[in-house]
Amino acid sequence: MSFSLKRTFFSCNLFVLIFILLFYLLQPQDSSINSVPDIATGPFTVLEDNKTLIISLYHDPRESNVIRLLAIVHKTVKNIYCLFHCKQNEYLRVKAKIDIVRDNFGFPYETANLLCEIPSECDYVSMSVQENSSKDVRKVPVFKITKNPIGTFPANFTVCISAFYGQYNNVLQVIQTIEMYKLLGASKVTIYNNSCHDNVDKVLRHYIQEGVVDVIPWPIDKFLRTSRKWKYVKGLDSDIGYYGQIAALNDCVYRNMYKTKFLLLNDIDEIILPVKHWDWTSLMESLQKRYPNTSVFRFENHAFPSSVNATGSNLWDHIPGINILQYPYREPSDSISIKPRKMIINPRKVMQTLIHGVRKAAGYSTDVSRQDAILFHCKHKRNKKIPEKDLIKDDILLRYNMSLVPNVDKVVQKLFHHH
Repeated sequence: MSFSLKRTFFSCNLFVLIFILLFYLLQPQDSSINSVPDIATGPFTVLEDNKTLIISLYHDPRESNVIRLLAIVHKTVKNIYCLFHCKQNEYLRVKAKIDIVRDNFGFPYETANLLCEIPSECDYVSMSVQENSSKDVRKVPVFKITKNPIGTFPANFTVCISAFYGQYNNVLQVIQTIEMYKLLGASKVTIYNNSCHDNVDKVLRHYIQEGVVDVIPWPIDKFLRTSRKWKYVKGLDSDIGYYGQIAALNDCVYRNMYKTKFLLLNDIDEIILPVKHWDWTSLMESLQKRYPNTSVFRFENHAFPSSVNATGSNLWDHIPGINILQYPYREPSDSISIKPRKMIINPRKVMQTLIHGVRKAAGYSTDVSRQDAILFHCKHKRNKKIPEKDLIKDDILLRYNMSLVPNVDKVVQKLFHHH
């Protein structure tokens, strides 16, 4: 190629390059959908005020057409704005209604629902959230909004567990409880995981692979000082109680709203056990016949303390954790002590939940009699006022032995076989 030809070729390329560059630079850099920042992922996006944590967003058409943002906010937060990014290449700003999920625990941070009315003239694809309306839109986090498909539910029963923390290592009880949930009719167990031991992690991976467990990472302590205590006392150096349990439960309700017919809200050391029926399906059929307008069923807590002497031999003594089959003694039911209830709900009827009851729901809330079902709660602490001789032998769980023992053993052998 001759020198002059090379030079022409080079000049042409340079000209094209300059043209492309100029074309790009002269484009109007508006704050439209073309220049939105990265999409926020996972729970906990902190807004710039450092006082608002956005957990998740859900389209909620039930009472009015709103986007419901589940958040944790400091008591001083007064203004939050939603910016809808419309397909028409513009954005519309709406002031959020801040609805605090009052729990009376007194911590400086509380769970909140931020409700943003969807502008009718906006065909939106995503939205941003800001606490200061004069802020540059390009610098605020953007969230995708998923619309829930309404139709038949893939699951009949889903259990919500919040939250594993403190390197949780009660391996055997986790396996036994999940196997019990499956026997009773659970298709899914949603677990909010702050931290657990490698052993428990191994168990969770097994159930994720099996398609039974969904694990939601819950690193709340990276953003807030959490307390293991549920009530705030003066001088306590904490922002929020119990690893944001109420926020996790509310997220679980919305996450599963159109995926499951019923949702159970309880802890991993608790199992709602039918007394007259064999499984949750027949229990709920019978309860719904009796209470057709009820959307929240509450079950009475019965403690089976694991601090008493274990009965029988433990097949799995090489596995860390409690063998719930060895503690068939429950504390007697008296009318004085408080038995905090846990729930089976119809999630489509619930707007806001607390731990032992709902805060906003359509339909009635019914306390189920202990003749129908109990909340089996195998925990270490026991009521010291009750002498051991007054504990009552109750074999309610042992009815499931024939299926439970081999099912648990299969998982134990697979994951923790003896060398």
